[in-house]
Amino acid sequence: MRITTKKLTTLGLLVGVSIVLGRIVPVIVPFAGIQALRISFGQVPVMLAGLLFGPAAGAVTGVLADFIGSSLFPIGPYFPGFTLSYAVFGFLPVIIWRQFPRQKAGYWTLFLAVFVTSLVVSILNTLWLAILSRQAVWVLLPPRLLASLLQVPLHALILHYSMQGYEAYSRSLSRQSS
Repeated sequence: MRITTKKLTTLGLLVGVSIVLGRIVPVIVPFAGIQALRISFGQVPVMLAGLLFGPAAGAVTGVLADFIGSSLFPIGPYFPGFTLSYAVFGFLPVIIWRQFPRQKAGYWTLFLAVFVTSLVVSILNTLWLAILSRQAVWVLLPPRLLASLLQVPLHALILHYSMQGYEAYSRSLSRQSS
């Protein structure tokens, strides 16, 4: 991937938006005595970075968003597992999305990519939380999985329209420069 100023600027903005949506705006719901459910949209800009610029860019965006976000706005102790989860948010949807032909890759393909990614990351994050809180995974997993999967349609819809908007914006910039 060739790194241009436009790509670097866009990725930096997506890191910032992810930090704001993931660290400042989320709703935190306690369960079993700990902050078990975080309903947020912080992962959407990370997935968007991957879908627009490739899996490596998505993973790096996720790592930077989590590391900078946890440094500036700590919610608990820093744990590298959550950083890995954010990297998966940037990497995995692209891998799934690219398995389908471009002309058939619409909302439902994006829905599938977000669904599988949310499922994988929910399991990973529950494992990280169980390690940190010393609680059983099976106690924490059901409500976390439910909350994560309920967000999938909205995340897929936001990503679908964001990708369309970015592509239209890029085309208009290309026409203006030529």
